[in-house]
Amino acid sequence: MGAIEFDGIPIIRRSMCIACGSCSAACPSDALKLIGKEYTVGELMKEIERDVLYFDNSGGGVTFSGGEPLYQHEFLLEVLKECKKIDIHRTLDTSGFAPQEVLASVADYVDLFLYDLKLIDEKEHIKYTGVSNAQIKENLRFLVDHGRAKDVIIRFPVIPEITDTADNVEALAEFISSMKGLKEIDLLPFHDISEKYNRLDKDYKMTVHKSPSRERLLAIKERFEGMGLYVKV
Repeated sequence: MGAIEFDGIPIIRRSMCIACGSCSAACPSDALKLIGKEYTVGELMKEIERDVLYFDNSGGGVTFSGGEPLYQHEFLLEVLKECKKIDIHRTLDTSGFAPQEVLASVADYVDLFLYDLKLIDEKEHIKYTGVSNAQIKENLRFLVDHGRAKDVIIRFPVIPEITDTADNVEALAEFISSMKGLKEIDLLPFHDISEKYNRLDKDYKMTVHKSPSRERLLAIKERFEGMGLYVKV
């Protein structure tokens, strides 16, 4: 309450917002909407089951993304189990930053892992993400060692002057080549989203604002293709 003031026009004090939904409920023009909703497993499955016919015809399924889905691993596990019961394909898009026992608890219910790798050097990883990458790398090895390499697609965010450096690309190539069976890597070109932060009155801490050049993407693509990987941009 008290998060909106009027000074000729409404001013939203987002730091005071508690997501109560009162403003969206009272807004006569529906200009304000509360985004996000809590679901039970049953409620979410009803939403998913509405698209079963589409999944059957397209060969598609459900992708659990985020944020980090493993942060809510107990709920995730129950939904994965329900999806498996009715043979819906299940993809997990994850940073791999979770205790190994958490990853292990859901692994048998996941058909495909989209696994993010950003920076191989631990100090650089801590600098830009705030956490070590040791658990991330160990969790990928865990999947590979347990015969799931064919079910993993590596996803590499290509960020100019941060992840696209020659040292990092080479370190990533060496790390991937140390594990047998990985077949594919997706290159994800960086896009500036500072305007979204501005609209939400949030600080945009990323120092990069430009996307990687076509030439740089092609060079990275050729490096990984030279390892025998299938590469998508």
